[in-house]
Amino acid sequence: MAGLFHILIIGAGTSGLASAILLHRTLSALSIPFRISIFELRSGPATLGGAVNVTPNAVKLLDRLGVLKVLEQAGCSVKTIEIISSRSLKPLGDITFGDVDRYGANSLRIARKDLQAALLAEVERCGMQVSFSKKLDDIEQTPGHIEAIFTDGTRVTGDILIGCDGTHSAARSCIDPDRKPVYTGLSNTYSYVNPKDLSVLPIKDTSAIFECRVGSLLLTWSTPSRTEKLFWAAVMAIDAPEDLSKDGWRSMGDDVAKMKNRVKETYCSERDPQMGFFADLLEATEDDVFFYPVWKLDMSEKWYEGRCVLLGDAAHAMPPLAQGVGLALDDAVMLDRLVQKELEKHKDPSTGISDIKNVIWDDVWKKLVKIRIPRVRKDYDRAVGGFEGLKDKGWFAAMLKGWIVWLYLWLIGVKFDEAFKYDILKEPLD
Repeated sequence: MAGLFHILIIGAGTSGLASAILLHRTLSALSIPFRISIFELRSGPATLGGAVNVTPNAVKLLDRLGVLKVLEQAGCSVKTIEIISSRSLKPLGDITFGDVDRYGANSLRIARKDLQAALLAEVERCGMQVSFSKKLDDIEQTPGHIEAIFTDGTRVTGDILIGCDGTHSAARSCIDPDRKPVYTGLSNTYSYVNPKDLSVLPIKDTSAIFECRVGSLLLTWSTPSRTEKLFWAAVMAIDAPEDLSKDGWRSMGDDVAKMKNRVKETYCSERDPQMGFFADLLEATEDDVFFYPVWKLDMSEKWYEGRCVLLGDAAHAMPPLAQGVGLALDDAVMLDRLVQKELEKHKDPSTGISDIKNVIWDDVWKKLVKIRIPRVRKDYDRAVGGFEGLKDKGWFAAMLKGWIVWLYLWLIGVKFDEAFKYDILKEPLD
């Protein structure tokens, strides 16, 4: 293995696997001897997780990665998200989430585990493997190398390390220990259900958000059939446990009956008598019910140190507002583009082969952050502001929002339109 340029990737989520695939293609095409090692905290591929929304800009990048056809067979195409009043079940409007002519694709609602499985299959096809049950403990750097130290005692030396290990990133804690996730005060409870009577569902197309005084309720199909695997997700304001460790949060989600009842009391109360159909869906839910506290990171440009760089939620975790997968893919694509450009500068005129050992990685990281920060900040402000609006602001504010919902939908539509048209491949590299 001597002489191989060794890339260490921490995390087998979207940004980590996409980075591995793209960098593998780039370095292979340039005939650079390399090795990519991927390490994942969990014991195996994801078998759990909700249905994520992949927006049109992200769908096109998944096509570029070669996994879209597989995903389309497992997920549900989404063109609009309906906004429905929880008090009357009347439609208030909708938000465009796909348009092949305008954006080049529709959105895709798909189980997170299916997205990871497709990316893992492509990683394997490239000849790479993921080492599971590898929890990062520390990072040590020298001028020429970086070493990942794991809790099982193993140490792996590489040339660069890409931290893609999510909101509670161990890689970030090694280079920016003071930036820790902040609980937003809102949590998400979600599951899947196979409805017994489709005729009672107020959803006309694929997805609906119910406009409520408190929180937000999403119902969406997540498979091509649109008759099974209806995904429901209820966002509610929930106080943090006294024990703020992972065990404390985990204990809040262990009582499934309590979670279901909390959702029922929030969305099927006397003030919303028309929501009885959702109470029936809760009763019919036989799949596991999951509880997920919503976190955010304070925005920062500290995404790197030495030979280590952070991507995805490890760098800029924010509340989920449709763009999570897209932001992770954009990070991976931009990193790959910058690496390609840098390698062109270090190409030997006589052999045509680039000397990757001469790349100044600090310069690459700086360019990455400079290019990505403006775009990420826009989505961050939108996501944080959107989630703040889900907290209970009283009956009058809820009524006022109902009166001007047309303005709200127009403003949201403008922001999403901008995001869906964005193309990371057209972003200038200078």
